[in-house]
Amino acid sequence: MRADDLTTSAYDALRKAIEQAELAPGDPLFEVHLAERLGMSRTPVREALKLLVRDGFIEQLPSRGYAVPRRSLDDLREFFELRETLEATATRFAALRATPAEIEQLEKLCARYAREPNWEKWNSIGTEFHNVIISAARNARLRAILMSLNAQIVLSRRSATGGEPERRRRAIADHQAICDAIKARDAELAEELAAAHVRRAYEVTLSASQSAAFAAAA
Repeated sequence: MRADDLTTSAYDALRKAIEQAELAPGDPLFEVHLAERLGMSRTPVREALKLLVRDGFIEQLPSRGYAVPRRSLDDLREFFELRETLEATATRFAALRATPAEIEQLEKLCARYAREPNWEKWNSIGTEFHNVIISAARNARLRAILMSLNAQIVLSRRSATGGEPERRRRAIADHQAICDAIKARDAELAEELAAAHVRRAYEVTLSASQSAAFAAAA
């Protein structure tokens, strides 16, 4: 396997371990231990760690290797402020640039989203809906930033619950309204609806995170 492929393999494996909480916030990460874990030399692991720092999944500690960062409520606020601006912009561009096939895909995802009873599958469909919009914006740099940002938000909102009937109803309505605005090529409305949707997601996540922090302190 080529060096680049090994680095990619190490990056994907470590990112998955972080996303699935196998490597938890505060956990120290050392090249030698990770290389043993992945069954490869330290060189691709070292390069993968640099990429994970670049993408915000881990932080480098002076003279002490790396660690999975502990996210604060301020971190969460900053993530969602960026997401509101960037995703609203992407949704505006999607309304102008989405192909008929992409609009049809969004409509099918909305229908699946409305009838899916399983929370994890429902959440996955929602993520796919937003990813289609981001791709339809036809802006590779915006897509790269948003995909990394949204992945970090996922890591920061593990404590947020999503099965509440009211949140589900509101999210389904939001997705349908955004889809309708994109289909109508109403860029201004699509942008406005996307921004409001992200703000509501932040409110839910913030409330859950504060509750989790209070429970941990107690």
